[in-house]
Amino acid sequence: MLEIHYLKNGSKEITTIESPERFLASQYLEVPPFQDHYPVEEVFLDGKRITLKERTIGGLFNYFNTK
Repeated sequence: MLEIHYLKNGSKEITTIESPERFLASQYLEVPPFQDHYPVEEVFLDGKRITLKERTIGGLFNYFNTK
C-alpha cells in the first residue's frame, strides 16, 4: 500500500493507492489525479517511509519510474 501526504493548493491531503504501479499508471492519464508540482510531505510504502530527492509528485513519479 502506498500512502502519500501532499499539499494541494496549500491544503494537506492524504491518499492511499494499492501499489506504486497503480500510481505510475494513473500519472500517465491525459488528466492525472496529481499535478507534478504538488509538494510531497511524506510517503510510505507498506508502512516504511520513503526518502525522496525531489519532494514533489513529479519526484515521486521519477523515484518509482526508475526502480
